[in-house]
Amino acid sequence: MSRRAQENLFAVMLLGVFAGVIVLCQDFGPRARMIPLPLAIFGIILTAIQIIWQNLRSTEDLRMNMISVPAQDAATGKTEFLPEAKPAADKAPSWRQEAGAFGVIGILLSLVLTLGPVPAVFLFTGGYFLVTRHYSLRAGLAYTAIFTVATYLLFFVALEIQPYHGLLTPIIEHFQ
Repeated sequence: MSRRAQENLFAVMLLGVFAGVIVLCQDFGPRARMIPLPLAIFGIILTAIQIIWQNLRSTEDLRMNMISVPAQDAATGKTEFLPEAKPAADKAPSWRQEAGAFGVIGILLSLVLTLGPVPAVFLFTGGYFLVTRHYSLRAGLAYTAIFTVATYLLFFVALEIQPYHGLLTPIIEHFQ
């Protein structure tokens, strides 16, 4: 079986899963289907676009060298692919890396529990951008604000989910 046939078969199976979710959602109440029904419809749209896209391009576009790793040249600043650079996929993460990953999740969960999701998203995303230095201070704060507003609009405005204000709400209300 060719690669294109395999991809088409997988996409058709994915369409079947999304269609099954739509059929199952019909037995749900109106509030219970607020999440799975739009996600299934969006999934069908994206999968249909994927099927069209992968069948209209040539098979040469489908080939990827998974060993090539992008590297940035320090002198010119241009990004180029170096085939001899191989990622360390066989190296197991150290206990410090695993503890750090669990620590990051713990920080996010504690922020959500104490402050609520919106302030937690703002503080966590902004802190992540500042600590990792992916963006400058101005760009990091702009992306953090945009992401926080998008999260608020999605969950509390569009989906009309009751906001959780965190464990500190009674303390904050006491001082107001």
